[in-house]
Amino acid sequence: MIALTFIKGPQVNGWVEGILQALEQLNPIEDNIEYTYIDFLVRFEEQYADSTKQETAQASLNQLKFKFPHINQYISNFETLARKAGYSIGSRESMNFFLKGLNSAPDIMERVVDKNLTNYYDLKAKAILVVKNRQLLQAMRNDANTLAFQKPFQRFNNYQPFPPHFNSPHR
Repeated sequence: MIALTFIKGPQVNGWVEGILQALEQLNPIEDNIEYTYIDFLVRFEEQYADSTKQETAQASLNQLKFKFPHINQYISNFETLARKAGYSIGSRESMNFFLKGLNSAPDIMERVVDKNLTNYYDLKAKAILVVKNRQLLQAMRNDANTLAFQKPFQRFNNYQPFPPHFNSPHR
């Protein structure tokens, strides 16, 4: 009965009232309290649980897309949705969903797909490695471009318009 005191609001008041009336009619000695509690939980779940949770997760999993460079976020979202959708993480079906989400980055997808990958954990490790390598290459390219633009300007920083003896009062 204490659990019912935490359930409040106009949308649940009628349901709580009905459960309370049913509980008040029970005889604590004759009626099975454990069964009553389990029955309460079942009725509560039937009344208020999200019956579309699995279908919603499947639809979200189908729409999940990897956004470079956020591979850890993609993996976390994927695994959460796969569990909610009722898929085993290691199943072929879940691996296909994982790869489908990588299609948003074709260059990553192309490097991840490998005939030697036999399970989800190998696939996940390969995806992480490929994304980290791409990040490294991108950082190296950015550094090379930055250095290429900085070198000409560095020469001008040391540029002196006149030799020092022209500025000196003593000759």
